[in-house]
Amino acid sequence: MATLKLEEIRKSFGSIEVIKGVDLDVDEGELIVFVGPSGCGKSTLLRIIAGLEDTTSGTIWIDSEACNDKAPKERGIAMVFQSYALYPHKTVYQNMAFSLKLSRRPKQEIDERIREAARILQMEHLLQRRPHQLSGGQRQRVAIGRAIVRHPKVFLFDEPLSNLDAALRVSMRREIARLHTELGSTMIYVTHDQIEAMTLADRIVVLDGGEVKQVGTPMELYHHPANIFVAGFIGSPRMNFINGRVETMAEGRLSVETRVFGRLNVGLVGSVTVSTGDQVTIGLRPEDCEIVDADALPLTVSLVERLGDETLLEVTSTSGEVLVVKAPPIREYRPGETVGLMPRPGALHVFDESGRAFARAKAQVG
Repeated sequence: MATLKLEEIRKSFGSIEVIKGVDLDVDEGELIVFVGPSGCGKSTLLRIIAGLEDTTSGTIWIDSEACNDKAPKERGIAMVFQSYALYPHKTVYQNMAFSLKLSRRPKQEIDERIREAARILQMEHLLQRRPHQLSGGQRQRVAIGRAIVRHPKVFLFDEPLSNLDAALRVSMRREIARLHTELGSTMIYVTHDQIEAMTLADRIVVLDGGEVKQVGTPMELYHHPANIFVAGFIGSPRMNFINGRVETMAEGRLSVETRVFGRLNVGLVGSVTVSTGDQVTIGLRPEDCEIVDADALPLTVSLVERLGDETLLEVTSTSGEVLVVKAPPIREYRPGETVGLMPRPGALHVFDESGRAFARAKAQVG
């Protein structure tokens, strides 16, 4: 196990800056997930930690030791890539032993490390097979086992599940979570899948355009997003966003006029800077929309997705806004019918014109 610290990390390719001053402290044994859309810089940042990319500026610290000038093999890291990168002519045992042989480890130590990794990953019966005799999930286990036998200070995972089908992704995600619990190792995991991020991470680092948008536990990011980007990225289906304008203000409360719900009376938390007439955005998650009498605020059902334990409705307001709502599966909904919708008390998020979260609702439609 090791600590990891990134200090004002910047990376440019020519005139294009792809990593823009990232600071991060990772504690011993933490599983940190870098998440964000394609091109946000998460894999580049991982490669910088691994030593596969140089920094333009900034310092990488592993166990309080600056590592910028160290080769990848000297940093005490092991990396699991998106592609398995196994030697096709070697057995599983030989693939896992390769790096240890290069470092001239004793034969008995190599054997002990491989068999311990195989036990942890439940693949003792696969050691004499070759990669073409393995499923995708088994090959990924071998790639992880090859990292485990090195006893690294830090594990780095670069979208390791993206080549697997949906069922295998779920299974391997659980394997990685179990592996982290058993090893207690420091891990950095890169993914574009926010469900992987939510289920695996001790803390999530949300990146966009080479910048850190927020760092926090999965539930912190879900319940208290710092900005519209994080609010829209974390959660599936994504948060609904509704345009509004501040009508009136009083101490601890403001009234926001929207075209979907009419007037919303919002209770503010903490000190905020907002003025009458300011444009704001109301955020409302699909599960926080309550279906009520259609005479209240009628919306038209445009799409129905039945998922078994829940039903997703896409509804359109009379002014043209589209929202997604989670509905209980006990009732059948059909496209074209009219439903009423109300936000649950205390479920609203409010963002200012720049997209920064500044309030949390405590009240209801009024």
